[in-house]
Amino acid sequence: MSAEDKKYIRVWKKLSVSEVSSQLMIIDDLYGTCGKCKHLGLNYTKDKSCPECGTKFKYLATNLKSPADIAKVLARIEKENLDFVLIDRDDYTLSKAKDAVKDLFKSND
Repeated sequence: MSAEDKKYIRVWKKLSVSEVSSQLMIIDDLYGTCGKCKHLGLNYTKDKSCPECGTKFKYLATNLKSPADIAKVLARIEKENLDFVLIDRDDYTLSKAKDAVKDLFKSND
């Protein structure tokens, strides 16, 4: 398999939303925010954990919408040999919202 043959293909995998939330950095191009404590100014190429709350990052989600911009982030992750999984921000937000709505109707008995 040649390097030219390898392309990015989105893959759906069932993940625990709470696990993703506990290890998430939300990024815009280069700088990001801790998904847990909302600490700002993180750099996904340098910060492996949050200096504020200690969260160790495994997942990245981006507000970027352009496939070209997302490809730049993926290329940077590969170039820097970073151990992150880039997830779709909209999928994450939707899954989190569904969990929040489900919790609204729980009985306190």
